[in-house]
Amino acid sequence: MLPIQFVSDPGGCSMIRVNRKRTMQIVLVSLLLSGVFSAAVSADTNSANSAVVFDPHVLSNMFVSISELVGPSVVTITSQTIVVTRVPSFPDFSHPYMVDPWGEYFQMPREQEYIMTGIGSGVIVSVDGMILTNYHVVGEADELEVVLQSGDRYTGEIVGTDPQTDLAVIRIEASDLPAIAIGDSDDLKVGQWVLAVGSPFALSQTVTQGIISYIGRSDVGLAEYEDYIQTDAAINPGNSGGALVDLDGKLVGINTAIATRTGGYQGVGFAIPVNVAVDVMEDLLTHGYARRGWLGVTIQELTPSLAEHFGLSARDGGVLVSQVLSDTPASLCGIYRGDVILTINGETFRTVTEFRNMVAALDPGNEVEIMVYRDGRSVSIPVVLGERIADEAIVSSAPSPSDDYGWTLEELDRETAETLGAPSLRGVLVVEVSQSGRAGSVGINPGDVIIEVDGFEVTSPEELGRLISSTGDVLLLVLRQGHSVYFMM
Repeated sequence: MLPIQFVSDPGGCSMIRVNRKRTMQIVLVSLLLSGVFSAAVSADTNSANSAVVFDPHVLSNMFVSISELVGPSVVTITSQTIVVTRVPSFPDFSHPYMVDPWGEYFQMPREQEYIMTGIGSGVIVSVDGMILTNYHVVGEADELEVVLQSGDRYTGEIVGTDPQTDLAVIRIEASDLPAIAIGDSDDLKVGQWVLAVGSPFALSQTVTQGIISYIGRSDVGLAEYEDYIQTDAAINPGNSGGALVDLDGKLVGINTAIATRTGGYQGVGFAIPVNVAVDVMEDLLTHGYARRGWLGVTIQELTPSLAEHFGLSARDGGVLVSQVLSDTPASLCGIYRGDVILTINGETFRTVTEFRNMVAALDPGNEVEIMVYRDGRSVSIPVVLGERIADEAIVSSAPSPSDDYGWTLEELDRETAETLGAPSLRGVLVVEVSQSGRAGSVGINPGDVIIEVDGFEVTSPEELGRLISSTGDVLLLVLRQGHSVYFMM
């Protein structure tokens, strides 16, 4: 079976007859939009047969109207990037009297330039030439050419980029352009019809249709901040940066990538929600970069075993704080390691990704209300968010207990502590881990430093052993690569 790849850059309705043995009345409910279907309903209470007829031409004409409305707002973007490589230099042996037999040993590699060309799509979002697209479409291109539906060609200029969401804004010198209408991606529903417009395989103004398959898809591995709309509308390489629109012809997403085993469309495409794209665009235009809220904590998923330990249910959602960085909004407002964050401004979340996206979407400097669960009760804490200047660590654990600990431990000496960058650190160093043992099954790795057991500091393997053997399941606080992580064992 071929592995799944996540690739960036990536009709008619028939008659339906209803037969019933007993008398019935048929009520036709519009499932899409008022006027999409023209229905001829025969409901004869004295008849055993009733027929409902859907006119496919109405739906077809609607797709035509949307395509005509949206098409002028979608452009083709060609990027050219000068790439410099170093290639070995060899003497020219083509002339027998000009051969230096030692030349190849003394000649240094030379630089060679070539032009890398890429093709993608973009969406006109203002009449004065602002265009939304993907970062991976324009990247650090040296030249951009933008082609409109009319065939007019313009030189594009990069206004701002945000690789962490894979978004970019470019500008062309033009006026009275056909800017697309902006929709609201928060109103989208799974099953809703959408159209994708772009330039797959450099075939400009290609329109495909499908439905929204999923909302809020993350952990795809394409960008740091992921909150994708998943759709089965055909998206292929070249569609990236193009428009995903609803049946009103409003922009609801920026087509970005596909999941595929073949390199082409297989029914799974991803688009960045337009609300995210517009927020990033406004930041790029105003500040030159995307501003994101920042709390200053290291967090991890609240697994069922961790939730049970803290007196919660995994169904309650929330994330576990495994570390609070010093001199950060979290430390200054009184959030502590071991707190479970339940809500932000009353909004819930179930995963680390949802939490990070929620915090990042808030403006730095704003005060938010954070609800944490601590010592068996909920506590509301007001926090003034900072601005994110570094990535918050995310660690997930998947405990799977076994009977044997399966580890080799030693006391953390000063030299090792200094190597870890924490000379005052006390704890127990994990030297070896058997993957078949209990420690390995819950995710403990060689090089981890065990700092606490159920809130008690440990300074020796013997002390650790006593604390573990005296209880059932225990909560370990582990230092890994400079970040604290909780494990149930």
